[in-house]
This record gives sequence, C-alpha cells and structure tokens, in this order.
Amino acid sequence: MVEDYLRTLFCLSARGDTTSTSALARCLHLATPTVSGMHRRLAGAGLIARPGLHRVTLTAHGGRHAVDVVRRNRLAKVFLAEFLGMSWSEIGAEADVLEHAISPRLASRLTAALGNPTRDPYGNPIPPATGDYVEAWPESLRAAVPCRDFTVERVVDRDIDGLRLLAGLGVYPGRVIARAEASPQGGEVCVDIEGHPHELAAAVGGLIYGRAA
Repeated sequence: MVEDYLRTLFCLSARGDTTSTSALARCLHLATPTVSGMHRRLAGAGLIARPGLHRVTLTAHGGRHAVDVVRRNRLAKVFLAEFLGMSWSEIGAEADVLEHAISPRLASRLTAALGNPTRDPYGNPIPPATGDYVEAWPESLRAAVPCRDFTVERVVDRDIDGLRLLAGLGVYPGRVIARAEASPQGGEVCVDIEGHPHELAAAVGGLIYGRAA
C-alpha cells in the first residue's frame, strides 16, 4: 500500500491536481481515515510532508522512492501491452500489482528486453534508473484553444470506461484531433476525429493531454 500511495501522490502532484486526503482516498479506493493513518505513518518515516491542512507533498526522500515505483509501474505497462497484448484499459490495474514484484535487477532486464522504451502505452515518460527526474505534464485538452489541431501526448490511465471510449475512437498518444468549442451545457468537449465530430464528457476530455498546433 505504501508504494501505491507514493506513486499516486507523485502522479497527482505532477499533473497539478489536488493532493488532499479525500483526493488520495478516491484514487486509492480507500476510506479517508485509512489514508489519514497512512499520512501519519509516512510523515513519521520522512517520506511526505504536510505543509497545509488539506495538502500533502513528497519529501526529497519520498520523491526518490516514488520515482522508482513509477518507473517499475510504467515498465510493467509496456510489458503487458507489448508482450502479452493486453488492451490499455486492462494494463493499469495489472501493472499496479506487478510493480511490487519487480526488483532493480528485473527492471534492468525488462528495460533491455523491451528495447529501452522511453514511454508507456499512455504516453507517460519512463523515469531513468538513476539520476534526478522531474515530470511535467503538457496542456489539458479541456484548456486548449478551440478550433486548432491538438496532438495527443498523454492520457490519464485511471478511468477504465473513459479509456475504453477513447480506444474505440482511436484516441491514442500521437493522434492529432481537432479541438472545437466546449458545450455550454455540461462542459463537454467537442472534437473532430478524422472528419467525424464527437462530444466527449468533461471527465473524458480531462483525460487527454498534449499540445496545440
């Protein structure tokens, strides 16, 4: 559970999302009191800091641990997709289990066997085995300027239904889509994919990150 917590906190922080106790509890599918107890435990171990009542951050020590977990997790996703042919709506949950069984030696062997991949199937960079690593996310599709082409670079991998929908539309990293106006009713994001208009729910549009042309 500690590794899952550190990875989740790292990913939320990198995207600029809230790192409140309730947000972490939702992502980890745990009760809020359980996460609060984890806060105390990890703060005592010097892995996290609590600069505010509703905010948690990784310490330098915790950040190093988190990056190692993220590396193993993303290597596992590449393995599951490329060697086992699993769909990207499946590999997230399986990688969350597999990451805990990957030793440093196995991670090195996996990296070589996979051809030294630089990104996982969702477009997430794979951190190096050593050295500093800072992760920056590109622009969200929801925040992109309308009526311009938008190249998908990364997709958030924590919404299985959303991933299935995007896969069905062919929206993968590297795909260029056209961003249209947001719907005034519910914040839906209107896009054009190969000449076909589609209206994405706000939550699904929020999974897509990239850059405008």
